[in-house]
Amino acid sequence: MKLYTNRQRAFDMLSNCKTGALFMKMGAKKIETALEFVKSQQFKVEYVIWIAPAAFLATKTYRNEIRNCSKGLERKIYFFSIEAISCSDAKYLDLYQMIDRFRTFCVVDESLTIKNIEAGRTQRLLKIASKFKYRLILSSTPLTQGLIDLYSQITFMNPSILNMTETQFANSFLRLSCDENNFKRKWSSPEREKYLINLMRPYIYECDLEFDCPIKCTNYNFPLSDLEALSYQQEKEDFLNGKDKVSFLEVAQKFQHIYTLNQDKVLKLAELIQEIISRGEKVIIFIKFADEIRCLKECGILNFAYVTMSGNFNKNKVVSEFSKDIPVMFSTYGAGGYGLHIPFCNNIIFFSQTFDYKDKIQSLDCIYKKGQQYHINIYNFWVQTGLENLIRNSLSRKENVLSNICQYIKKEDLLAL
Repeated sequence: MKLYTNRQRAFDMLSNCKTGALFMKMGAKKIETALEFVKSQQFKVEYVIWIAPAAFLATKTYRNEIRNCSKGLERKIYFFSIEAISCSDAKYLDLYQMIDRFRTFCVVDESLTIKNIEAGRTQRLLKIASKFKYRLILSSTPLTQGLIDLYSQITFMNPSILNMTETQFANSFLRLSCDENNFKRKWSSPEREKYLINLMRPYIYECDLEFDCPIKCTNYNFPLSDLEALSYQQEKEDFLNGKDKVSFLEVAQKFQHIYTLNQDKVLKLAELIQEIISRGEKVIIFIKFADEIRCLKECGILNFAYVTMSGNFNKNKVVSEFSKDIPVMFSTYGAGGYGLHIPFCNNIIFFSQTFDYKDKIQSLDCIYKKGQQYHINIYNFWVQTGLENLIRNSLSRKENVLSNICQYIKKEDLLAL
């Protein structure tokens, strides 16, 4: 009875506020819940606009879930990819004309994709946000880089919640700090994080970001051999020689590519895969560089059946093959975690690391199913270099901010006035 009361109260709040947010994992009935909110207001609008990443809309499981959960919805849903709104003037004009002529309910799935205020997709959506009669944002991960990720999402919901520019937001909620490597970055404090969530609280109608299954995380650390360290140092010097200025991201990607196939790391991968296969389980191996697979094949360790997921592959076909008799999937970051739902796999190996915490969280989301009985195994492979330590510390700080935010928006506290 309490659940029904809270849900009905949330419907009433949406009716009054005309906007809101659902922060829920991929496997936590996010779409079903979102469509319940849409149905609660459907007779006040003429159409539903559903905006989501193209990777979501391209997968059968995602579209099928929307179709299955749409029973009782008497308004037609029009789909727009977030990328099309940014890159296609024709698609954006179609959207603009529709919301200019009709009353619409807009759902933006994975609203983290509009976190960057400078991005074309974000600017276009913010310009037309007020034309939607209702706005609902959905996200399995509200933020990944820091508190600044929430600024555009909140502004899309209702600019009066903050009533400030992004610069004012940064000055108010973030402070400059340095890590042990003297890397400067603006980070939030727990006090400011809690204050921001209190501002958002009346608009957060559902929150289910915690995993209700056991998760075991194992970290493996691999030193460079003397020969590898010498080669790594030489290649770094050759790359930087004669360059006065270089992009940090360019340097990071180049250096990481040099050491990613550390010998001990490759041997441990082969051992771990065989161990997982012997248990009769499946594993997804996330890599940063597509040529890592070719190199691993040349090393002679890929003596098992596997499929590959990247931006050039048919995702539905790859998932179908993986769900049958193939025990291993190699996937580049983003391609494998975005829009997929493969709860039949309970092992993830992060073979090469990424600065983007979003990629790691979404990778975990894709194998999660609410109420599942088996545990999830996460294996992190780390090479002992300065760059890898920088990545590790950055991910740790981002994880702490997200953890704080999740604690501040616990389900039992929602809709507290």
